[in-house]
Amino acid sequence: LSTNFKQWYQRRVRGKMGKDVADQQLGCLWAGDYTLSVSFSGSINYLDFNSNSVTRILKGHQRSIETMDAASNKIYTSSFDGRCAKYDAETGDVEYFTGAVHKNKVLDTKISGDQFVSVDIENKIMRTSLLTCDMGSNTSSVPAQVGSFGVHADTGIEVYTCQKELIMFKNGVKVCSKRTKISMLKACAIAPSGTVLAVGSADANVLYIYDIDGSNIIQRQERETSGVLTELAFSPDGGFLVGASSARAPLLLDVNNHFNPVNHCWSAQSKSLTCSFSPDSRLFAIAGIDSNILICEPGSPMKAAIKIISAHPLGIINRVRWLNSNTLVSTGSDMQVRQFTVSA
Repeated sequence: LSTNFKQWYQRRVRGKMGKDVADQQLGCLWAGDYTLSVSFSGSINYLDFNSNSVTRILKGHQRSIETMDAASNKIYTSSFDGRCAKYDAETGDVEYFTGAVHKNKVLDTKISGDQFVSVDIENKIMRTSLLTCDMGSNTSSVPAQVGSFGVHADTGIEVYTCQKELIMFKNGVKVCSKRTKISMLKACAIAPSGTVLAVGSADANVLYIYDIDGSNIIQRQERETSGVLTELAFSPDGGFLVGASSARAPLLLDVNNHFNPVNHCWSAQSKSLTCSFSPDSRLFAIAGIDSNILICEPGSPMKAAIKIISAHPLGIINRVRWLNSNTLVSTGSDMQVRQFTVSA
């Protein structure tokens, strides 16, 4: 293996892709006016032998995409091997995060203001500027593996769910550690007000509602659910709480009516893993193991859902997020990032 590319056609043309192991060239083929080569990193290079240069590089993930968030027409992803990337939603161009990046699986990510917050399997938290995408300058850690976490950009609050513990940071500083009776906490979301926290158990059909009072977390309510919650999301207007779970039917609660459930007609074919509200709070999407996406209207709970069948036919869907009120993004174990235009 080498990092060189060569062409023999009346004359030999040579060039070098780089010096790292990731730059080793594994194959090539002709494609119109260009030759394409594949790097060990998974990148596809467009080679122009007239100018003896690389004119374009297609980048992406080589492992299952575990997390994804979207903001300002950019899509932020992380994969099983720890790679974090930023996609341009219009061009598809990809920029990898640099610096002291994660070395192992990233468990969860959130966008908080102008920061990309991520936590990995080694319990390391990173807060990275969305402008520079340079990791490692702002880090913290927690004592146990994180199930999930929620953020509130206006107050700088982050709440992490760990084994028998909720840990809260404010502006990157740990301010609260609350012990719980639950062996392992999983799903987590903070309401738009910044004063309400929803948490799901990882091994029981239970949802816990907490109040965030300054630097304290106070349990308010406990509610049984039809399945183990895998992800929670508040609507941007604060009116609804939706949950993906091991049950086929999504959890939908009316926040303004004491978190009472809303009866609806929606059902997935199997366990759901992810859910997300549109920015205008009119729709939410839910997806998971069956590779389908359901798009539901919480204000019309008996209206049939929009179904995107086999949205990721080669794998399960790990994340759905909204770019805007009409554009949905999904990622999954097939290493693909897909966009859908929603008309409802």
